[in-house]
Amino acid sequence: MDLRQLRYFLTVAEERRFSAAARRLHIAAPSLSQQIRALERDLRVTLFDRTPRGAELTPSGRVLAERARVILADVDRAREDVRSAGPSSREQVTLRVCTMADRVLDGPLRTVGHAVPGVEVFVTSSPGDDAVEAVRQGRADAAVVWSRPQEHRDLEGVVLGSVPFGVVLPQAHPLADRAEIPVTALAREPVVMFPRSPFSGIWQRSVDHLLPGGAQLGQVVVEPDLINSPEAMVRAVAAGSGVAPGILGVAERMGVGGIVVRPLDPALFLDLEVVWRRPARPAVRRLVDFLVEAVGDPDVLVSAPRRPPEEGAIRASGPPSRSRPPCS
Repeated sequence: MDLRQLRYFLTVAEERRFSAAARRLHIAAPSLSQQIRALERDLRVTLFDRTPRGAELTPSGRVLAERARVILADVDRAREDVRSAGPSSREQVTLRVCTMADRVLDGPLRTVGHAVPGVEVFVTSSPGDDAVEAVRQGRADAAVVWSRPQEHRDLEGVVLGSVPFGVVLPQAHPLADRAEIPVTALAREPVVMFPRSPFSGIWQRSVDHLLPGGAQLGQVVVEPDLINSPEAMVRAVAAGSGVAPGILGVAERMGVGGIVVRPLDPALFLDLEVVWRRPARPAVRRLVDFLVEAVGDPDVLVSAPRRPPEEGAIRASGPPSRSRPPCS
């Protein structure tokens, strides 16, 4: 068992599908599968139940996942401490970014690696609430996540901004010609949603907004394999499975044909937050300041409702001095 195999194992555990984990790791899926099987042979246990719905951790796999997170966090911290002890070294900070937030914050995330003075930022993606767990368990220094439920508010955080969501419709839908879709017109529509558990902060808010009268039995269509694939969710709409929430200015650019994206009436905004553990290192404070200031810069991210759909962005939440609580 080596550290590379542990990282591969945890990525599969987080993605729950070998193909998605391989894409995230930038390796071939057969090579990833071979590494996991080699790890299982070394430990003489089965780590995943491989089913048509994905890879589920076995009891042995759950034990290893818990231990592996601690081991890898300690290794990463030791590496950072050693590097930061050298002359003229930049302090390292790890940032997890949850699904779809990377597309909303594309500009700042492309520059953050070397834009924070004295800090080297490593950005990795993470599905939904797993980003919060990575911070809580010390596997990441900070994370950008969608609105957190109450049970995740033990971490410090600040709202970066409010992201405008619309509704994704099949191109042939009777409502597709409207410039804006009243939510009352969606009362009988099936709604395609991502799985609830990794996105608990925004799942219920999205459903309640789209179906304010309440969902009927079977009206919300949850696809387990859509956990980390927004494109698959939009393709399901194009195939006629229903309508779906989608980020204005982002859903349109996924390259999926046969769909239209329209604003909602009333509008739906969902918050993006950056979270961290207290007390925060100075490097983490500088990272948080950079993200807050980047979102507040109108040249980087501006209010989406007044722009053409293909431009989309985020609505800033206010000046950093009023919105960010103390990090220390």
